[in-house]
Order: sequence, then structure tokens, then C-alpha cells
Amino acid sequence: MLKFKTINIELIALFLSLLIVLNYTLMFVVYNNYIGKIIVPIYVLTLIIFFIIQPTKHIVFKLSLIFLILIAAGSPLTRWDAWAIWLFHAKRIFIEENFFITLNNYTNLHNDYPLMMPSFAVSFAQFLNGWNIIFPKISIFFLYMPPLIYSLKIFDNLFSKVFLILTFILLNEFLFNGYIDGLIAIYFSFSLYLSYDIFIKKNKGVINIAICLFFLVILSLLKNEGFVLTFIIVSFALIYNILNFKRISFLDKSFVIYFSLIPYLIWKLICIKNGIENDLVNEGSLERFLSLKIFLENIWVIFKSLFLNIKFIVSLIMFLASFVFFKNNMLFKITIYCSLFYIFVLIFIYLTTPHDLNWHLNTSSQRTMMTISYLFGFISIINLSRKFDISQRG
Repeated sequence: MLKFKTINIELIALFLSLLIVLNYTLMFVVYNNYIGKIIVPIYVLTLIIFFIIQPTKHIVFKLSLIFLILIAAGSPLTRWDAWAIWLFHAKRIFIEENFFITLNNYTNLHNDYPLMMPSFAVSFAQFLNGWNIIFPKISIFFLYMPPLIYSLKIFDNLFSKVFLILTFILLNEFLFNGYIDGLIAIYFSFSLYLSYDIFIKKNKGVINIAICLFFLVILSLLKNEGFVLTFIIVSFALIYNILNFKRISFLDKSFVIYFSLIPYLIWKLICIKNGIENDLVNEGSLERFLSLKIFLENIWVIFKSLFLNIKFIVSLIMFLASFVFFKNNMLFKITIYCSLFYIFVLIFIYLTTPHDLNWHLNTSSQRTMMTISYLFGFISIINLSRKFDISQRG
């Protein structure tokens, strides 16, 4: 019976993530006004099924999610990126009835960003048959549901509460303010863990692989940073196989994980074809990176902005301490590899930024490092929960 319940949690997370990817795919291939009228009711119905089946099981977790939905619905939209980029892109798609309308490069609003989140917001507007500022914004929080629900497979009743508390503390306002950075943090952390489970622990069940694939596709299409993080996770799987002299077989079910990179690459090729450029890339980028003078002037400023914040420091301490109690070397290695890779990418971006460095750091450094802080906290809870489970059985 317990196994059946666990599979139900997996299937709900799988089906929700499938609907998100399907919604984007349909918008991309053949935009029409009926997509949201079909996808949104099915998505909401699936969530209702999760809440009402065995209502007393995980009751605190379920009530917490309902409470967070109410906060998301009642919080105003005040931040610039949320209004002028994400929901504005969604509004243009909805009004023009054209998924690719952002490719006309109307003003400088990061038109190269992939449209996973705007497409989901458009579906919510289609379901209402009209645009308003509240309901499409709630769709952003609904994107959190697949990994949040899947956490019940990873954590028992006690640690699922600890996980929710950690998520609220580390992501905080980013759960509700219309930004995408909280989504990037949570999808990256769960995708990394699922990849570890598949490639290291060899849990290659079809459902496990499918959830990992959909999580990685969603991650890659949330934002450009999401693709970088997806590439980092996929690269670890490839390097691990090479270092362990394991032949990469096209017949292995887990090979499908590598296809998670394709949707973003297709989007990027379309952007290039339409002359849509990234605002961080220009002819002087490499020159600034190779300049020792610029490097020495800026590296300390970048270091302070990235690492001298309380959430990162506390998460790092938790992460390191958890491995003292539970020595899982491979989980430690994959976490360190992915974290350092991403940090080096961030340092490179800030060293080569065409914008004023202080402005760029002040507006983005804490958001980008939130991904690493959340990953460290998430892995720490996994370690502690495993240690607690072993001690209980002992």
C-alpha cells in the first residue's frame, strides 16, 4: 500500500510537469485560443485530486500549499522584471495571438528569453477569456507545484515540513513577486537530485527518468540561466560515464535526458535567425575578460556581492556540516561540481558585463546566488533526512 501511495505522488508530479511542457509545445507549434481552456482545467483538477485524495495524509503540507496559493493571489505585482518582462511578454502573446510576437524586438525587454513561463500565463488568461494582472501572475506559483509535490517522495512527513520551511526562508518573496529566479532554484535542485538518482544510484524507472526530463526542459526554458544550469547537470552525467569507462548507449532509457537541451537550442536558433541578441554579449566582452587590470579591479567587488550574504553563508555551513554526519561522496561531488561550474559562469558574466558592474551586481547577484544557496539547503535536508532514517531503523 505504501508503494502505491508513493507512485501516486510521482504520477501527479509527472503529469503536472508534462502539462507544463505540453502547454509550451502547443503554443510553440500551433498557437490557438483553446490551449488554455483545456490545459488549465486539467492542471487544476490534478491539483484538486492531490489535495482531496487521502485528505489527512500530509495535511500540514497540503494546507501550507493552499496558504501559499492565497498569498500569491493576494500579493501585488510591484517589481520591474515581473511586470515589464515576464507578464508583458505574456500579455503581448495573448493580445496578438502570436507566440513569436516578442521576436519583433519591441523595445529592450530581454526578448531573447525563452517563453515557458509567459506561455503558461497566457493559458491562464485564455481560460478566463481575458487579461488581468492577477490570474496570470498566479500561474507563476502554480509552476512550483510539480517539484513541491514530488518532494513528498523524497522526504517523510517530518522532513517535508522542514523542506517547506527552508523553501519559504530561502526563496521568500520570490515565491510570490512574479520573478522566475525562485523557479530556477527549485527546478535546478530537484533536477540535480533526480540526475544523481538516475545516473549514480541507477534508479532508472521510466517515471523517474520522465520527471527528470520534464524538470530539465522546464528549467532550460525558464530563462537563459536555466539553460546553463541544465547544460551543467547534463554535462556531469556525460563526464561521469566517461570517467567510469561506461559506454553511452542509445538504447539506455536514461539517454533521453540529453534531449532536454534541444527545446532551448531550437528557441535560440529562432532568436538568432530573427536578429534577437542577448544584452550581455557584445564585441568587447572577451577583451574585458582578458584584461588583467579589469580583472583585478572587479574580482573583489564580484566576490563580495556573490558570497558575502547571510543566506549563502548559512546554507554553505549547513551543506558542509551535513556531509560530516552523512558521508555521501558522490552526492557531494555532483553538488560541488554543478555549484562551482555555475559560479565560474557567473563570475565570467560579471567580469565581461557591458553594464555598470555595481548596478549589474546590485540588481542580480543575490537572485543568481539564491540558486546555489537553495541547492545547498536542499541537499543538506536530504542528507539529514537520510541520517535520521538510518538512525531510526538502527
